[in-house]
Amino acid sequence: MAAKGKAVARHAVEEHRGELQIRIDAPSLPALFAEAGRALAEVMRGTPLEPPSAWSDEVVVTAEDREALLVEWLNDLVFRSEVSKVLFTDFQITHLTDHQLVATIRGTRLARLRNPVKAATYHALSIAERDGGVTATVILDV
Repeated sequence: MAAKGKAVARHAVEEHRGELQIRIDAPSLPALFAEAGRALAEVMRGTPLEPPSAWSDEVVVTAEDREALLVEWLNDLVFRSEVSKVLFTDFQITHLTDHQLVATIRGTRLARLRNPVKAATYHALSIAERDGGVTATVILDV
């Protein structure tokens, strides 16, 4: 439970013309990227999330701007999930600029993923500063 008056990251998943649109609100850019990872895991699992296991890895992603960085981050998680059959649910963002993200990711190995995501897209992609935080919209191709 969040401390009184402290902002908490959150997300919503919405159907969008055969795809899924994720809207994310977070108090900071690192919290936004972590919440985007949790939203992706929710979509890929399709059921309530389980606590992460000891399975972990380090991720380094680069891009030309922070919007592209969000797409690359999500696509890297999709690829790793498909290859390793791990649902990533815990994200420690250790370094984040508009061009690079470094994170430690942890997850739970699964027999198979439900609701596989093909990719995050650039369609209607946005990240915007707002009072007290950051918002983003990203569409997933499912």
